[in-house]
Amino acid sequence: MASPWVRFGKLGRGRVRMWAAGAALCALMLLGWFHGGYAVELYRQARRALGAASGGVQMAAQGSWDFFLTHPYFAIREVKVLGAEKVKGADIVVMSGLGPHTRIWSIDPMEMEERVRRHPWVKSVLIRRELPARLVITIEEWTPGAIVALDKLYYVADDGVIFKAVDEEDSVDFPFITGLRAAKLPPEEPGTREKLSEAVRFGRRVERTALGLSEIRFQPRGGIILYPVSYSVPFHMGWGDWDEKLGRLEWFLGEFRGKEARFRAVDLSFRGQVVARPRGRA
Repeated sequence: MASPWVRFGKLGRGRVRMWAAGAALCALMLLGWFHGGYAVELYRQARRALGAASGGVQMAAQGSWDFFLTHPYFAIREVKVLGAEKVKGADIVVMSGLGPHTRIWSIDPMEMEERVRRHPWVKSVLIRRELPARLVITIEEWTPGAIVALDKLYYVADDGVIFKAVDEEDSVDFPFITGLRAAKLPPEEPGTREKLSEAVRFGRRVERTALGLSEIRFQPRGGIILYPVSYSVPFHMGWGDWDEKLGRLEWFLGEFRGKEARFRAVDLSFRGQVVARPRGRA
């Protein structure tokens, strides 16, 4: 008597392989090893590889797979947003495109991340599934280091990225950076970003001193001018060697404490020198 494998031939082997592949794939998805889209593509490839199986077996496997993907058990019932302070969780959910009956396998995390990243406060985002019905969205927000004046006011981060226009409800308690247009520094160019980043870092050094910082202005011929909060004197700083220049500036202010109003401007751009211009002189 022929064995069942011989009797069923390709049909029996195809059925076993199809269901085994489907079961293994479902197990991997439940463990979170595959995105839904990638898993579906793997399944399709498995179907093509098992083309010798009968049409009835393939239809049964497809029906089981569709049942698995669309079962209400996998409808997203919780969305957890982490790391968002300035961004409202409800806004993130809306931007992600989630609906009330979205199945956890039907989403494309990479596509959702791209949509959420369009929010001006979002620096980076990671979306992951927690089976069977939870979606976790982890947000990293931009942190302003200063405000740069262009056609309007924008926040700039420590790395020199201009990331968001300042709205009426936003804080303006940051140092101002001006003069980019006059210095011919297009904000979209990498070189401008590097200079902005260095200016922001220098501003942080100034804020740690007794000077306080109101404005950093880029000059058309290069370098920057520092406008502190505590003194009504502009300090021409040139470019670079910031710690050494701040040391000279603190020495100068110590020597002329209480007499700063006598000076129209102070220039520290020359190495080892402090050039003070008295008021009343051209």
